[in-house]
Amino acid sequence: MEKKNMKQVIHHCILNILDRTKQKYAKLNDIYKEVAAYLEVENNSTLQSQIRGRLQEGCDQYSSFTGEHLFVTEKVRSGNWTVYSNQKKYIRYKNNTYLTSYDDWFNVEKVNSLTEEYILEENLDNVYKAKLIDQIGKEKAFIIIAELDYIRVLLKKIKEIEPLQDGYGLAFEVFAISVIYNIDYEECINQYIIHGSNDAKIDAIYYGELNNIYVYQIKIGDITDNVYQEMQKNYDSCIRNQVPKDGKDLYDFIKRNKSMLKNKNVVFRSISNNSKRNTNYNPLEIYHMFFENRLLPVNNNNLVLSILKPTIMTEIGYQYNVSTDKNNNFSFYINAIDLIKSLLEALGINYTNYDHEHTDISRYFTDNVRGVLSVNKKMIHTIETEPENFVKYNNGINITGEVEDLGNQIIIKNPVINNGQQTITTLMREGKNLNLITIPVKITNESNIIIKGKISQFSNEQVKVKSIDMLSLNSYVRNIQSEIFHSNEPYFLEIYSSGKKSYYTILTKLYKKNNIIPLLDFVKLYFSYKNKKDLGGWKNNPNTQIEKTEINDFFDKTVSIKVCKAIVQYENYIETVENKKEKDDFKSADLAFKYLLCKENLEVSEAVAIINKINQKYFYDLKEEKSKLIDIYKSSTIINKIEEELKIYKNQNMSVNN
Repeated sequence: MEKKNMKQVIHHCILNILDRTKQKYAKLNDIYKEVAAYLEVENNSTLQSQIRGRLQEGCDQYSSFTGEHLFVTEKVRSGNWTVYSNQKKYIRYKNNTYLTSYDDWFNVEKVNSLTEEYILEENLDNVYKAKLIDQIGKEKAFIIIAELDYIRVLLKKIKEIEPLQDGYGLAFEVFAISVIYNIDYEECINQYIIHGSNDAKIDAIYYGELNNIYVYQIKIGDITDNVYQEMQKNYDSCIRNQVPKDGKDLYDFIKRNKSMLKNKNVVFRSISNNSKRNTNYNPLEIYHMFFENRLLPVNNNNLVLSILKPTIMTEIGYQYNVSTDKNNNFSFYINAIDLIKSLLEALGINYTNYDHEHTDISRYFTDNVRGVLSVNKKMIHTIETEPENFVKYNNGINITGEVEDLGNQIIIKNPVINNGQQTITTLMREGKNLNLITIPVKITNESNIIIKGKISQFSNEQVKVKSIDMLSLNSYVRNIQSEIFHSNEPYFLEIYSSGKKSYYTILTKLYKKNNIIPLLDFVKLYFSYKNKKDLGGWKNNPNTQIEKTEINDFFDKTVSIKVCKAIVQYENYIETVENKKEKDDFKSADLAFKYLLCKENLEVSEAVAIINKINQKYFYDLKEEKSKLIDIYKSSTIINKIEEELKIYKNQNMSVNN
């Protein structure tokens, strides 16, 4: 059965109460009891507070309302609650079918015919949501809807555009362009979307590349056959300083950005459900690209960071206060507020109104194997109490990328913060006294992903970079991660182990906890499968094994899937073992256990039997107090013990069967 989140549990429990009591509203105390009973937990103040919070988040009568409208209260603070709607609704769908729902499109069913109790859904947002659930599944659909709802919030904040129930049309325009070019929503809204109804059939113009600009019409549904001719005609009119029919907003956009558009090749594209042109993106492609962008590593973050060189007054006037080796590597000191402004500007975000708490800067850490680190409390204390000494206590930051020297400024393409990301994160989150803080900055002209990783490894001693994290930069590791991701198998290979990655929230919504495979577990079992004699070495000292293992060939996809399956089977089994001593013993034998599942294709019960035999023969019976059970599985001879017991086990089974 699919695991429900708290809002879904509350929704389910309220429906149970209403059905049982035949009342319009459920009392809050009854909801507490029902939820506690459903979850099999204590009905305490913590649970009650959580329930109230989720009710209010799902009710637009409260200021804390976010996301989906699920609940209605009789009156604020009345303590009486009901679900938003339990009417049976439908929408007309393709091939003479219908999509139906009884719970406001939380669950969707496709049917060929309708009964009289269904009513037509007229809310265009719900129509879009229902189709999306049918197309990509509920888990992914709700993630996309959350993104579109967030874009609506940004549109209101940045452009004062009130959210309308337009089937998410405008929000999808921002979403699509942001996904295609892997840019932030704020940057897209500020720079590339044609805002206004008089856009002459051109919804967006992306000019972020050096040589090309891309002109788009964007529809979630279908477009007309002549859209490309109309886009070209209307675009050319604006370039000639002529306002096309119904094109005042387009004309103003092109006039405002003319310097960015000139001397570039113009490419016309569309996003629609029906066009067969190779310059058209289907919305399903956009959704798939979104999850790829969020979950898989990218070689480039598509950012261009511009930093004005700091100056200093000398006897002969202002001079640039930087050091360089003439190979476009630079070192200098810079005011924190100037650096933060530059970092935000490259993301398309205005410093004066950026969200200190939620602004996503993870693109600067795309190739940083340590992930996104949390704020540093000691740094916050220095920022607040002695900002002038921040430079004395801090090692500064290291930025790598493709560096150009333009005289008064330094341009870094695809910039990555390899060292000092916690410094930047803390300064941006805190946002105080930045004009009083000086930061040492080193800019390294380097585009090779492996060298970038080594810079992270060698230049940072505060949080050690592990060998397994360096392996995450290997192209063959990234390739097998992508192959597993694009397969129909329910596994995700997590190739980073240090730091917090920005995609974890999405990842845990799409995959079960045990189906997220740590890279270390994967390589230990994969290479033990490939060379069984190394099984003890991988258990004993995986870091040494990683360092001496040359990964210069593609991983076998079939074997990789088997490895993932075995790891999941083991983790699922361990969760069923209640006795602590027994569980600890199986954890000592984890790699051998997985090896039996993977290499020998055994069932879990068979692997359990063989591990127990090994434990009994080589540890329990000997009662050697100086050794530990885990030492058996770390030994170079463990594979011999496994094969010996496996042979006995198979012979016994053959005798029984005969």
